[in-house]
Formats: sequence, C-alpha cells, structure tokens
Amino acid sequence: MTNLISEEESDALDAIQGHQEVPVARWHRLRRRILLRNTALIIILLVRATAMIALPEDYLKAAFPFLDDSVNLADIAYTRLLIASFFLSIYLYAFFTNRYLRSASMLGVVVGVALFWSDAGQYLTSGWGSFTIQSSISFGMRILTVTLLVMNYLDVRR
Repeated sequence: MTNLISEEESDALDAIQGHQEVPVARWHRLRRRILLRNTALIIILLVRATAMIALPEDYLKAAFPFLDDSVNLADIAYTRLLIASFFLSIYLYAFFTNRYLRSASMLGVVVGVALFWSDAGQYLTSGWGSFTIQSSISFGMRILTVTLLVMNYLDVRR
C-alpha cells in the first residue's frame, strides 16, 4: 500500500520537523563527505594555531608581515582557539544530531568569511608589497578553509 500525500501536506510535515533539516536518505550520503571536510578544516586550523604558538616570530613574519614584533601571537592564537572551539561545538552538535545543520553551516560560513576578510583587509591597508610567499601560503590556507565551509553549506542546503 502506498501513501500518497499532496505537496502542500508534504510541506506542512517538513515545517513541523524544522529542526531536522536534511532528509535522512540524503544525510546518510552526505555525512561521510562533510565529516572528511570538517576533519580537514580542523587539521588546517590546528596546524595554524600550533605554528602561531610554537614559532611566533617566524609565523608573525610569514603570515602577518604588516604587524610589528611586539604582538603576542600566543594570546591571539588562544583567543581564536577559544572562539573556534565555541563555534565548533555548535557545529558538531548540529552535525551529529542532524538538527539545525543548515543554520550551523551558514554560521560557519559567516564566521569563516569574516575572519578571511579581516586578514584580507590588513593586506589591503598595508599594501601588497608585504605579501610574501609564506604569507601567500597562509592566505591560501584561509581561502581553503572558507572554500570547505562553503562546500559543506552547499551540500546541506541542496
């Protein structure tokens, strides 16, 4: 026996279960792909944070050539790790429970783009003359992070 419902009834049922935003059939296909991207994101961010803490002078010259040497990168790294941990816990809750995943993915994109543009703005104001090969690698890691976040959002949103 098949159960046929109209499109309006289907929309009403979807509205009732608004917290479960990715249908279960699609979720099983997407889960592994999104988990791999999130693992890559975490590794990239941890590598950057470790470099900021372990090699602050080298990282300062490579990634932030426009800052002076008096900046304490460890404090910046710990602050960013704390903020990232907060948003990561929200995202992981949404990911593992399949609740509010679209909203959490959009939040990840907004935060990632905001951090990207804050760094890009520093390069624009200081001039591209301070843009070295090392800083371009660091900038490329930021672009990769935003790209992975956008890919996760687009997969969840479809």
